[in-house]
Amino acid sequence: MGMEPRVKREIAPKIGKLYAHAALEIAKEYGAVPQWAEKLEVLAEVVKMDDIQKILRDSRLAPADLKEIMKPVCDKLELDDLQRDFVNHLIGEKKLSYMPWIFSSYVRQRKAMQGEVDITLTSAFPMDVETSDMLIRHVRDKFNIVAGATKVDVDPALIGGLIIKVGDRVIDQSTRGYIERKRNAPRR
Repeated sequence: MGMEPRVKREIAPKIGKLYAHAALEIAKEYGAVPQWAEKLEVLAEVVKMDDIQKILRDSRLAPADLKEIMKPVCDKLELDDLQRDFVNHLIGEKKLSYMPWIFSSYVRQRKAMQGEVDITLTSAFPMDVETSDMLIRHVRDKFNIVAGATKVDVDPALIGGLIIKVGDRVIDQSTRGYIERKRNAPRR
């Protein structure tokens, strides 16, 4: 009947990214990007609550029932009509459980829209400051990044090379990544 399936953690970031993109486009069109961020943040916390999780998993409830149950929550949060439509759409698609991923992706996409993207460099061996700074400058130039947090990690399991994470995007130039890609490549 109406029960939402359990969140599939392996696809949750992708689903979050898709719905966050839609929310951000709507928010931009109506000049309400910060307001949407606030509402999505609270909704993400509400959806994590045990009572709400039980309701979302109740197979006896149809989407129309869930919409009625969420109506007082929407009222309390003072959601506008577009935000309510968004919540109701998520309920209809059985995706309300993905709200935490939608919110976190919304925040990342909003930062990216403003030129603020986090960068993480992970190498197999420690890098000197000069090299890491040069790489970070190169990544910022290539992706038109104005600001954002930067982090440099070491992971000896990479064997060699580097993994560059730019927001949601991962560029794997590590030896381990190369071996895994070769191993998973279709045989000819």
